Amino acid sequence: MKPRERFVTALRCETPDRVPIYDFLFSRRLMQELLGYTTELHDGATQVKLATKLGLDGIFVPINGYCGFEEEVHEEGANYLDEWGITYVKNGWPVMVQIDVPIKNREDWKNYSLPDPHAPNRTNMIKDAVKANEAELAIIAGLLGPFTMMYWYFMDLATLSLTIYDDPSLITEMCDAYTRWVLETAKVVHEVGGVDVFMLADDWGGTTSLLMSPKHLRQFFVKPFGDIVSGLSELGLPVAMHNDGNLWDVLDDLVDTGINGYHPVERAASMDLGKVKNRYRGRLCPIGNINNKTTMVTGTVEEVEKEAIQCLKTAAPEGGYILATDHSLHDDIPTENIYAYIEAAKKYGKYPLKF
Repeated sequence: MKPRERFVTALRCETPDRVPIYDFLFSRRLMQELLGYTTELHDGATQVKLATKLGLDGIFVPINGYCGFEEEVHEEGANYLDEWGITYVKNGWPVMVQIDVPIKNREDWKNYSLPDPHAPNRTNMIKDAVKANEAELAIIAGLLGPFTMMYWYFMDLATLSLTIYDDPSLITEMCDAYTRWVLETAKVVHEVGGVDVFMLADDWGGTTSLLMSPKHLRQFFVKPFGDIVSGLSELGLPVAMHNDGNLWDVLDDLVDTGINGYHPVERAASMDLGKVKNRYRGRLCPIGNINNKTTMVTGTVEEVEKEAIQCLKTAAPEGGYILATDHSLHDDIPTENIYAYIEAAKKYGKYPLKF
């Protein structure tokens, strides 16, 4: 199978020739080591080249305008404003931390305009990735979900929490407008061609619990999340969800929206891979679960391989599993540990499975 076919087959809970391998590539050190150069901006073509060099089967490529990712280079420590009206400080790679948000109240929203989904640069990263994709990896187009936009980018969490009580209809209005924006943008992405999967990133959980009560998540965010999933699915591509943290209290709600895959099944947040696999067998493809905070960073090659094999034994039988860490490959992870889990998938993840 070609990598893109392998990835999509697993994502649809079917059995490919081998368990696919995937990760967010958030390490410029790794880029320098394997490619001999780094990019200041998150670059679609370079991400594809790095994923190909590593032997991954899929690569995440965000749309241009994906909040937190720079669109032009700024000096380290500089403050800058993006097209959403969000203020950031340049302090990392590839995702910057916002320091101010555009919506504090209804009056701000009344005077606010969403960016143009059809902006000429909207699909630049995706076009570059598709053009560079000689190895036929699965191109996974990244879009942000409604909860993350509301509590992290349109508003901050404190403002959102107060608005739930002071002006709840404002939240609904904003989510509806954002849902329309995402679906229009997705159509633009789909027209590019060469994209295999949509990934809707929407972080609802912390390490020990949700960031908001299940009641309010269901009241305000499950529906727009589901509307986006439905609209993306109508374009004919599978939809994966990236959602960090402990999600047990609302995972049924999220799976019921029709997502095909769930990333990253965060081990450090008590997301038990076996429980997820068994609970949603045939409906949901888990993606991830190798601990990228401890095992991948400080573990030996043997310990990484052992955890990878554990994941394969737990979730790979009958297909419908993609091996990955439980977030990303970052600068603190030794290269030998990265190759350890990738090689484990290639050695032990072939179907029919033999351990």
